[in-house]
Amino acid sequence: MTLEIGSKNRVLAALKGRGVQIVVIGVLAVTWWRGEEWLTDLTRADEGTVAAQKLVSAEAARAALGLATVEVMVGAGDTLERIFRKLELSLTDLAQLRSLPDLRAKLDRLKPGEMLRFGVKDDELVTLERQLSPSETLSVQRDDSGFATEVIVNPLERELRSTEGTIRSSLFQAAADAGLSDNTALRIANIFQWDIDFVLDIQPGDRFRVTYEKISQDGEPLGEGDILAVEFVNQGKPYRAIRFQPNGEEPTYFTPDGKSLRKAFLRAPLEFTRVSSRFNLYRRHPVLNRIRAHRGVDYAAPIGTPVRAAGSGRVRFVGNKGGYGKVVELEHINQVRTVYGHLSRFARGLSTGDRISQGEIIGYVGMTGLATGPHLHYEYLSRGVHMDPQKVALPTDMPVPPPQMARFREVAAPLLASLATGDVSALVAAQAPADKPDPATVATPGAL
Repeated sequence: MTLEIGSKNRVLAALKGRGVQIVVIGVLAVTWWRGEEWLTDLTRADEGTVAAQKLVSAEAARAALGLATVEVMVGAGDTLERIFRKLELSLTDLAQLRSLPDLRAKLDRLKPGEMLRFGVKDDELVTLERQLSPSETLSVQRDDSGFATEVIVNPLERELRSTEGTIRSSLFQAAADAGLSDNTALRIANIFQWDIDFVLDIQPGDRFRVTYEKISQDGEPLGEGDILAVEFVNQGKPYRAIRFQPNGEEPTYFTPDGKSLRKAFLRAPLEFTRVSSRFNLYRRHPVLNRIRAHRGVDYAAPIGTPVRAAGSGRVRFVGNKGGYGKVVELEHINQVRTVYGHLSRFARGLSTGDRISQGEIIGYVGMTGLATGPHLHYEYLSRGVHMDPQKVALPTDMPVPPPQMARFREVAAPLLASLATGDVSALVAAQAPADKPDPATVATPGAL
């Protein structure tokens, strides 16, 4: 099939102004053979205008046999059908694709921000590629009988490393000094979020050591993978976490004696700027100007900041309530109740009786009711008695199941050794096949 200049321009014009975010069009759009040399017509998207980098003669274009390659960034609410319509591709082809075994699930759930690559000749789909994971690419190609699919696997290389850092100004600074990304710093904070407030509690001199995976592919570094073990010393008190996957469950983090680090409640149910008012039974009210018990904690944050359920439970109340303004109350197990006041609005569809999971968004920061500025007023009640949310002992999640404790100890031993010494060689030996140890994966421990 020949892709002429006229037909190519028609394809590109059909894309222009149709809401398709085109990152690259035709990286190898038209390739033809003339005499002893290869010629390539490169086209690109430049500020919404698709232009040819090189003009070619009509005679050469009529001999073109290459593909127009279109990379589309998936937008919010996009489906494959919607993208096919925007590109004016055949919906019959889409129906055939979705009818292939196991292909529908790989195509139906698109993620905003991901790239899909289409190979088009004239107006006909020839190829489709989607990155399923860092190591897997779905490849669809048209053949004589329709479409053939293949998942191309490009394995990731995982290198075990250990490094450490000391807090001077922030966790992000310490992580960067240790050669770690901001994403890994956030994961460290998330692992210990039930025990350490990384906004208020950390101090200069606090330190950490982390054993983690360094990920690469074909020799090219891709970043850091899973954190396998981490120790954080906060104000002289050590906290340690071991990654372990109980049978039939998701991997999670446990203390060295098998208790879950995950608590039944979040210490703070939002990302806040500062604590503007603490739990104080003798506080002078900033609006009423009289002594009035403050039975919660006020977290200052910009209007619209998401507020999440501190624990799983059921919605007890959602609506307006006096000085609380827009408020949500949740009921939890063991007669615990949490209250979220001064919201600007509620999560869409939230209503009394709904079941809520820990971390689920229930509303957004505001300043409704008696409030002098945008903040969340958060209360924690146990058996009807108000407790200080910042100090109350939070119940833990499920520990390692007793039948799996022996396996947990076997996994934990070399991980704990790596936290103590920074040496991952014992961990590498424990993970390598007994007849084929791979010392090449041992990394030099990081240093302060």
